[in-house]
Amino acid sequence: MTPLGGIDSQRGPTSIVVHAGRILIVPLLALALIPLALTELKFVSLHDLVGSAVPDVIFFEHAARGLFQGHLPYSSHFLSAPDSRFVFVYPPLTLLLAVPPLLAGSSYAFGFAVELVVGLGLGLWLLGRACRGDEIDVPVALLAAVLLVALGPLLFSRVDGLQGLALAGAALALRGRRVSLAIALITLAALVKETVIVAAVPVVVWALWQPAGEGERNSRWRRLGEVGVGMVPAGLVLLVFAIWSRGRVFSAALASVHRGVEVESLAATISYLTHPFMRLTSYVGRLASVQVAGPQVSLIAGVLTAGGVIVVVWGAVHFARERRRPVTAIAFAVAVSLVATPVFSPQYLLALMPLLALAAATEFAPGRANLLLVLALATCLLTQLEFPYLFASVAALHYQGMAVVALRNLVLIGIAVKLVQPVGEPALAPTVQAATSSLTSPTG
Repeated sequence: MTPLGGIDSQRGPTSIVVHAGRILIVPLLALALIPLALTELKFVSLHDLVGSAVPDVIFFEHAARGLFQGHLPYSSHFLSAPDSRFVFVYPPLTLLLAVPPLLAGSSYAFGFAVELVVGLGLGLWLLGRACRGDEIDVPVALLAAVLLVALGPLLFSRVDGLQGLALAGAALALRGRRVSLAIALITLAALVKETVIVAAVPVVVWALWQPAGEGERNSRWRRLGEVGVGMVPAGLVLLVFAIWSRGRVFSAALASVHRGVEVESLAATISYLTHPFMRLTSYVGRLASVQVAGPQVSLIAGVLTAGGVIVVVWGAVHFARERRRPVTAIAFAVAVSLVATPVFSPQYLLALMPLLALAAATEFAPGRANLLLVLALATCLLTQLEFPYLFASVAALHYQGMAVVALRNLVLIGIAVKLVQPVGEPALAPTVQAATSSLTSPTG
């Protein structure tokens, strides 16, 4: 049995996989950093290397300049020229992250990349320290770093990696029944980018689920209180921006909701299979993302989305009832949402990878843990292949790019299946230390 707060020596990836991670981290990091070096040396722009992708960093720069020019945040003319006609749709914390690179002496894209390198490095260090504090003897931070850099240069031009580390921190907080901290991390991560809000479903279920042996009469009200306290930091940030923007922050958030089916989603992949019978076309959507249209697309996307909602809710309850690790429940919710969503961009996978590294280290026996990490690495490398290097083929619906996307989506489905499969033995039940009334659990 596992000692309380630690892990069984039989769990986690084998030393061979960990050693392979140490070998892979340097070449993968070099591959991801080459575009940044070329950009700084003025050989080519970072955005030229990512094909027809949405130039997020350009919008970040123009948003930061809009702030410095005194424009009202999230107003119709908030972004500086030449993008003043666009609406800035990113949440408040991303807007704040956009400011420091403007003060750098180099190009904005390079300054933003440096900011992300520092933030990701700090986040990985905190993740490793938290794991050691919880007696997790697998180098989770190393495994998470390998998976993150395997996604390539987009790691240093998108904020989603920071969200992934925050979600992993929330899972560790739930491991020790630190409910308020877990809720705070989830809600603040959603204010970086709303795409991870689905992770709140398993987190709230775990936060409110009564642990075995808890006999306190008002325990449910106490747990509700902890959830409320955890929402305070994000609530304060949102309140400040709501007042500052005169409520426009909410209308900007709604502007990002009405989007079509993106070319890299599973719905687009399934629709592509019907392409010989029902014509499929691609076009650039209102938020500059490449989307697909066809008579079958809306129906397929609607079925997948509805099914995804049902599976996420079922999974949150199932993992809590089976007393599985919270990190596995969160990873499952994020993976299912990526499979089911019609809006799927490659950077969304950055939020999943730290969760998979932590789940492999704390939930599964070596064989399953190794397989999970291999599937995760394959997902990352296939994604990097299609974005940036084959993205023009994907956008044009050519079979080379779409085949890579289809294979990536199939592997992602395999990850979700592996996460939900029984581990072979139940996790230890949460316990109550009567002397201190503090709840502890070996779940992670």
